[in-house]
Amino acid sequence: MSDTKSEAAEASQVVISKQGDTMKLSPYTLFSSDNPGSMITSVHLKGDNYNEWSLEMLNALCAKKKSGFVDGSLPQPEEGDVNLESWLSVNSMIVGWIRTSIEPRVRSTVTFITNAHKLWENLKQRFAVGNKVKVHQLMEQLASCRQNGEPVIDYFGKLSIKWEEMQTYRPSPPCTCTAARIYEKEREDERVHQFIMGLDDSRFGNVVSSIIEADELPDIGKVYAKVIREEARLDSAKTREHTQDVVGFATRRDTNTDDQSARRDSREGSVSQGGRADFSSGRARDRVCSHCGKTGHDKNTCWQLIGYPEWMTERGGGRGGRGSNRGGGRGFNSGRGRGITSNIAHATTPHVSTVADLTPEQLKAITQIIQDKQSGSSEKLSGPFYEDYDWSR
Repeated sequence: MSDTKSEAAEASQVVISKQGDTMKLSPYTLFSSDNPGSMITSVHLKGDNYNEWSLEMLNALCAKKKSGFVDGSLPQPEEGDVNLESWLSVNSMIVGWIRTSIEPRVRSTVTFITNAHKLWENLKQRFAVGNKVKVHQLMEQLASCRQNGEPVIDYFGKLSIKWEEMQTYRPSPPCTCTAARIYEKEREDERVHQFIMGLDDSRFGNVVSSIIEADELPDIGKVYAKVIREEARLDSAKTREHTQDVVGFATRRDTNTDDQSARRDSREGSVSQGGRADFSSGRARDRVCSHCGKTGHDKNTCWQLIGYPEWMTERGGGRGGRGSNRGGGRGFNSGRGRGITSNIAHATTPHVSTVADLTPEQLKAITQIIQDKQSGSSEKLSGPFYEDYDWSR
């Protein structure tokens, strides 16, 4: 009688324990923080996710050493057994955990069953009916899954999710003999083939060929590592090519800019040598002639000193002017009329774009020919502009 009391006392001490106590856990151990409304898993049973929910729930119960209450390996003790009270207490706790993990909408359709094992089997019977259809859908998704240019880690992640889900519907047989290892190797090879079949052939064709040609397929971990290394090598080569293209483009742009600057400077030099002021250039616009005081040219290219081009008399025409030659240089006419022509030439120069680029020597030669041709004639300037001009200024 005393032995029975001591066993009951020991059992009661095992059932409820304070957290932090160092003791050997048993299926009947409960902590002070345990209550039927606790969530021991983050996954809720929604109806169509039974396999995911059942795996998470079993894992949590195994961590607490209470999986025997739902799989039937720890049945209810007989009447008079010292562990009966402890078993009933833990069983009620597990029933509360199961019902708490079911969504309220689904829970309202579940019959209240006080036995944890019977409740577990009832849920399995109700919500695990579509396994064959789900397996077919998963196999179809695995067969059509392709990388399509995305990173290898993302592509492999999608496959891993489907493999894990398939494992819940088609678990490995509970066998520990040699046949179990053979079966596991076949499943591993099947995953390797599914993985390399979906890789982009343009990038990983060589790697896939080397894997297939091997005498024995490596496991999925080694295959994944090999593909990741190849991806890193290809990305590095692509980055290096892009950097070279950018440097080449910058070099070509700088070269083109230098060529344009050289051509612009050459044009400005030609204009200065030909006696024309390029007013579209800021450099020419800032120049001031020390002889006539006008902008756009300097003393070396002043028409009053080196002479006027032929187009000046052709456009002006008419008689010669009066007065003296202020510049004292060579020109088409003497007197004040040439000064008027000079003013007109400098005023219209920005709009003249058809005059050929001539050297000072060529301009001098042309001026001499025109002077010889016009010698003795003073009626070279005519037209409304010259007739109306105030010659007394």
